[in-house]
Amino acid sequence: MNKKGFIFIETIVTVVVLAASLLMLYNSFSSSIENEKDRLNYDDIAYVYKANQVRKFLYGNTNINNLKKYALNNTYMITIGSGYIGGFNVNDIMFTNEQIAKEMQYTLEMIVSNMNINQMLLVNTDYFLNCFEENELCQKSTANISDGLKAYLKSINNKTGDYYLVIEFSEKNENNKMVKCFPSMDYNCQSYYAYLEI
Repeated sequence: MNKKGFIFIETIVTVVVLAASLLMLYNSFSSSIENEKDRLNYDDIAYVYKANQVRKFLYGNTNINNLKKYALNNTYMITIGSGYIGGFNVNDIMFTNEQIAKEMQYTLEMIVSNMNINQMLLVNTDYFLNCFEENELCQKSTANISDGLKAYLKSINNKTGDYYLVIEFSEKNENNKMVKCFPSMDYNCQSYYAYLEI
């Protein structure tokens, strides 16, 4: 009788130890999977290269310094795009006529389309320093960006520069070709993120 009771208790202890070990293994494995997903979607070298091409275009064809100087007065970030008049304004120093400004807008639209860019931001690094806790300016700054992009911004650790170009690329595989898609609307749409100092 005593021997049977001892075996029963020994079995229970063994089951508890095995269950605890399996839970720890599952926890470790699931966090590794999450880290791998982040690694694949955040700062992949192919998308950093694409972001660098966009940065070169902006430096060469827009008055990006005016955007930094005047557009970020009441916000930590702005969306950069062909519709934003400060980027391709006729009155900018680089452009002397409206035709050139329109050509640059068209070129940027083609870059956004061909590189499958969903959203492009110019971010003041004060955002990273002042937005640990949500305040009105932080909420206003991030009001028009996707949840995925907000999560990516929280993951950025390097805060040495003054401004960052942050880009969300959204793609899906269609007939063995990567095409632009919209994350909340298209099935199998995957977002990738990259940032560079600008």
